[in-house]
Amino acid sequence: MRLNFANTALKNMAVRLFVFFAIFVVVTGIIGPWVISTPLLYGFNFYIYGNAGKVAFFWVIAFLVLTKGKLGEGELPDFSFTKKGIFFGVSGLLLAFLLIPVFFFLSELLLLQESFEENLLLSLFTHLILILIPVVLAIGVLGSDLIKYFFDKFKKEIVVCLSVSLIIYFSIFQVWKLWPLFSDGVLKSVYFLFSLFTTTKIITPRTLVVDGFGARIEQACSGVDSLFLFTALYLFIVLVDWKILNIRKAILLFIPAAAGLYITNILRIFLIMLIGAKISPKIALSLFHTYAGLVLFLIYFGLFMKFFYKRLKKVN
Repeated sequence: MRLNFANTALKNMAVRLFVFFAIFVVVTGIIGPWVISTPLLYGFNFYIYGNAGKVAFFWVIAFLVLTKGKLGEGELPDFSFTKKGIFFGVSGLLLAFLLIPVFFFLSELLLLQESFEENLLLSLFTHLILILIPVVLAIGVLGSDLIKYFFDKFKKEIVVCLSVSLIIYFSIFQVWKLWPLFSDGVLKSVYFLFSLFTTTKIITPRTLVVDGFGARIEQACSGVDSLFLFTALYLFIVLVDWKILNIRKAILLFIPAAAGLYITNILRIFLIMLIGAKISPKIALSLFHTYAGLVLFLIYFGLFMKFFYKRLKKVN
C-alpha cells in the first residue's frame, strides 16, 4: 500500500508525526545518557523505559501493518497548523522542555536516597514527571484532533497492537537473560576483526582493549534486543499476512535474516571501537548509549521489507 502524500491532509499528518518523533529523539538524547550514567538506571528502576522505547517502536510498525489499506483512506480532517494549534503546540513544547530541569532536580534529590523504597513518594513523582514529558509533548505537537482521529478510526487496531506490545514488553525481560551468550559472540568476533591489523586483547570477563582503548561488551552491545524485536515483528507480519505469504519461504528466510542482523550488530560494535581507538574515546563511549543501534536496526528492517517481503508472497 502506497500512501498518497499529494493529499494535503495526509501530508500535514505526516509532518506532525515527524516533528513529534524528531523532538522526542532530542529529548531522550538529553535525558537517556545521563540516566544511564547514574544509579537511577537499576537502583531506582529507570531501566524499564529503555525496553518501553523498543516496544513503542514495535507498536508503530505493528500498527502500520494492521492499518495498511486504511491509513489515509477516505476523507481526512484538515490537519493543517491553525493559529490555535500552533499556540497549543508551542505551549506543549515549552512545558515539556520545562519539565526536563524539574526531572533533573528531582533525580538529584532521589540520588541522595539509599533506595527506591526509602522515599517512595519522591521516587514515584520523579517517574511521573519523566512519563509526563513525552505525553505533554505528544498532546502539544500532534494535537487533540489528530489523536482523536486515530483513536476513533483505528480503535480496534490500537487495542490489538497495545495487547501484543504488552506481551512483548514483559517477554523482553526474560529474553535479556540470554545477553551473556550473545555478548560473548560479539566480543570474540570483534576481537578477531581487530586482531587482523592491530593490537588487541580481552580482559576477563568481557572487556575489549584496542590500541589502549577499552570498553565492556555487555547488555547494550549483545544485539539480543534487536534480534528479539526483529523476531517479534517478523512473526507478527507473517501472522497478519499468512493468507498471501508462502509460509515455507518465510520460515527458511528468517534464519539468514536474523543472522544478518546479528552480523550488523557486530559491525556496529567494531565501528564504535574503531572510533574509540583511532578518533575519540569520548565519542565512542557516547555512541554505546545512543540510537546508533536503533538507527541500524531501522535501516536493516526497512531494507529487508523493501527487497525481501515481496519474495515471500505466494505465486498466483
